Amino acid sequence: MLEKGKRIPNWTVNDDEGESHALWDYRQKAHLVLLHDPEASKETQLHWKAAIRADQKQWDWLNTKVIIVKAAPDELAAGAYVIDRYGIFWNYFSPNHWTFDDIEKDLVYYEARHC
Repeated sequence: MLEKGKRIPNWTVNDDEGESHALWDYRQKAHLVLLHDPEASKETQLHWKAAIRADQKQWDWLNTKVIIVKAAPDELAAGAYVIDRYGIFWNYFSPNHWTFDDIEKDLVYYEARHC
């Protein structure tokens, strides 16, 4: 598991559409939200995609890339991860104990503290 306040490893994850993402490629460009739950149903993943699309302006405003992770390193436990634009692991939400509003609030709080 990642340690809060520490830089993430240069992992590569595959999203639900098969695209590969090297996490360090986003450093100094965008915050990252990784949604990783290998046991999430197809319906849940479709719900996530719809929620991300519906709130895309908010994600853009927060300068955040949301990735629904299909394949990840074994060290990445299921859950939602917030990583800042400097590659520092900011927060973790356990599976089924988060909402997109929770994650957005977390990012707004982060931005307010680091302005």
